[in-house]
Amino acid sequence: MNFRTGIGYLQHLPRYREIVNVLIKHGFGFLFDRFDWPAWLHIKKSSQLGHELRSPSAAQRLRFALEDLGPTFVKLGQLLSTRPDLLPPEYIKELEKLQNEVPPFALEEIYRLCQAVGIELETDFSWFNPEPLAAASIAQVHEALLPSGQKLVLKIKRPGIDKTIEADLDILHELCKGLEKRNHWARFYRLSEIMEELRQAIHNELDFRVEARNAELFYQTFKNDKNVIIPQVIWKYSSEKILALEYVPGIKISDYISLKQSGLDTVAIARNLVDALFKQIFEQGLLHADPHPGNLAIANGERIIFYDFGQVGIIDERLQGKCIKLLINMMRYDVEGVSRALLAIGISGQYVDFEEFRRDVSRLQQKYYGLPLSQIKVGEALSELIELSIRYQLRLPPELSLMVKMLMTVESLVAQLDPQISIVSIAEPYGKKLLLRKFTPEHLWKETQSSLFEYLELIRSFPFQIAKILKILESGQLSLNIEYPELKRAMAKVDVMSNRISLSIILASIVIGTSLVAGMERSSLIKHIPLVEIGFATAIILGLFMVYSILKSGRY
Repeated sequence: MNFRTGIGYLQHLPRYREIVNVLIKHGFGFLFDRFDWPAWLHIKKSSQLGHELRSPSAAQRLRFALEDLGPTFVKLGQLLSTRPDLLPPEYIKELEKLQNEVPPFALEEIYRLCQAVGIELETDFSWFNPEPLAAASIAQVHEALLPSGQKLVLKIKRPGIDKTIEADLDILHELCKGLEKRNHWARFYRLSEIMEELRQAIHNELDFRVEARNAELFYQTFKNDKNVIIPQVIWKYSSEKILALEYVPGIKISDYISLKQSGLDTVAIARNLVDALFKQIFEQGLLHADPHPGNLAIANGERIIFYDFGQVGIIDERLQGKCIKLLINMMRYDVEGVSRALLAIGISGQYVDFEEFRRDVSRLQQKYYGLPLSQIKVGEALSELIELSIRYQLRLPPELSLMVKMLMTVESLVAQLDPQISIVSIAEPYGKKLLLRKFTPEHLWKETQSSLFEYLELIRSFPFQIAKILKILESGQLSLNIEYPELKRAMAKVDVMSNRISLSIILASIVIGTSLVAGMERSSLIKHIPLVEIGFATAIILGLFMVYSILKSGRY
C-alpha cells in the first residue's frame, strides 16, 4: 500500500468499511478477496466466493447494494444504466429501476440556502410552495410564483451533498485503482478511466449551472419547433445550487389512459417524439441522454415537453457523420458498410481480423432480414452491435452508448403509443438529408480547406522531423518498443519451470551429498552432527513445498 492510498484509508475509514461490507453482504466479496486489508479496518471476510458477476441474481443484488450505499452510488448506477457499452443488458434493466427518493430536507435549510445565493423567498416570490413536488437524494423541486404571475419550479440542491459525494468518489477511485492492480478484467476495461468519466458526469449534475446551460441549448434549438416545448431557464434565480425553470405542465407520456381521455392523438405523439429524437441526432448533434417517462410529458397539440437536462451528450460533426453512416448501412443491410463504420468509430488496442468481424456482423444482420420496418428496433440492433464490438476489444465513445440508450428508451415508449410506427423509415430521410448536405459546394470547400491546411502543416514540419530522426540515429539512441503479451506469459512459464528444475537439482544434490557423507569416515567434530538426518529432512521439506506449489497451480 503506498502512502497516498494509506492516507485515503485513514481519511475515510468508516465509509471504506461500510462500502466493502455492504458489497460483501450482497455477494460481491470476491472482488476484494485479493486485497490486503489492514486489520484495523475490520473488514469481514467474504463467505460468498461462489457468486459470479453473471449469475441470474447478480444484477438485482447490485441494485440493492447501490441503494443501501446511498446517493453517490444510486447516481453512479443511474449513469451506468445509460452505458450499454459497459454493462450487459440484464444489468442495464436492473439499474434503470434504481430509486433515490428520500425524505425532504427542512424548510429552514431552503431559506438559508436561498439567502446564501441572494434570493429572498418572501420578497422575490408572491407564493412559494413549502411542499416539494419531488424529493431526491441530490435535490428537491418546489413550485413558486413570481410577482408578474409567471409560475416556475425551483430545483434546490440538498445541503452538504457535495462533500458526501466527493468523499465517496475518492473512495471509489482508490478501490478502482486497487482492483486494476489485482484483477485482469479491471485492467482490461480500464476501470479507473471509466470511473473518472462517471466522476465528471456526477460533477456536472451537481453543478446546476451546467444543467441550466444544457436547458438553454435545447431551448434555443427547439424554440421554433411547433411540436416540442423546452422550459425556459430563469437566469435571475439560477446558480450552482438552485435551478429556476419555467413551469410547463403536461401529461406524463407513460400515462396512456389520461392521454386518451384528454383526446390526444397517440399516433401523432409517437411521430413527434421520434422526429424530436432524430433532430437531436442528425441535425443538432445533441442528445437528451435520459428520456425516461418521468422526463417526458405531453401538452395540448401533441407537443412533446422535455424535462431534466442533467445528462446531455454532445456529438461532434465527425462522430455524427460516422454514426449516420452506421445507421444508414444498417437500414440497407450492408454488412460490409456496418463493419467498416463500427471499426471507424471504435478504438482498438489490438489487431482486428476484418473478415472474422464482418462474418459476426453478418450473423447479427440475418435476424432482421425480411422483417417489416415496424418490427425492427434500431436501438436493440445497435446494442447488439456494441456487444459484438466489445468482444473484439473495441472501445466505443460514450456518446454512441448514450445514443443507443436514448433510442432504446424511445422505442419502448412509441411501441405503446403506436405499435405500427417505423422508426427506421423516419430515420432514413434524416440520414440521407445530412449525407447530401455533406456534398454541397460550401461543405466540400470547407473540407478541402481543412485538408489543405493539414497537408501544408505536414509539409512544413517534415524537414524538422527528418532532422530529429537523423540526430537520434547519430547518437545511437533509437530504440524499438515491441510488446507481445503472449511472449510475457510464455517467459513467465519458462521462469517457473526453470525455478522448479533448479529446485529439483538442489534436492537431488542434497540427497546424493548426504548419502556420500553417510558412507565416509567422519571427523570427531562432524560425527556428532546428524548431517544425514538434516539433509534428508531438508530435502523432504523442499520436496513437499515443490509438490504443493505444482498442485496449487493446477498445471500437472
